[in-house]
Amino acid sequence: MHRNTDYADRQQAHNNHSDSYAYAQATKRAIHRPHSSLGATGHWIHILSVAAPLVIAEAIKDPEKKWRALRLASVGGALLSEAAWTLRLSHDRRREEESRAALEDCEGRCR
Repeated sequence: MHRNTDYADRQQAHNNHSDSYAYAQATKRAIHRPHSSLGATGHWIHILSVAAPLVIAEAIKDPEKKWRALRLASVGGALLSEAAWTLRLSHDRRREEESRAALEDCEGRCR
């Protein structure tokens, strides 16, 4: 009997986490459940970026033109992806600013 309570005490001491543990868990959750998806837009950018070399290789037979088109497609895909991320971040920031302003307005009225 004494052994069971001793085990329970050890488990309770083991599960008593510090603030740094909570921070690490929050960071870990952020990685495992990312909120960084671009949704359908990101999917289509990815599909086009992957398919471009295949289509270019079949459509263009001249080696110089083919390599030029491949380079342009890769740079274009990267620019398109960056533009989509920039747009998403600007929308997220605007939404956060609106929420913060609404919260400050609410706090001002409640006092």
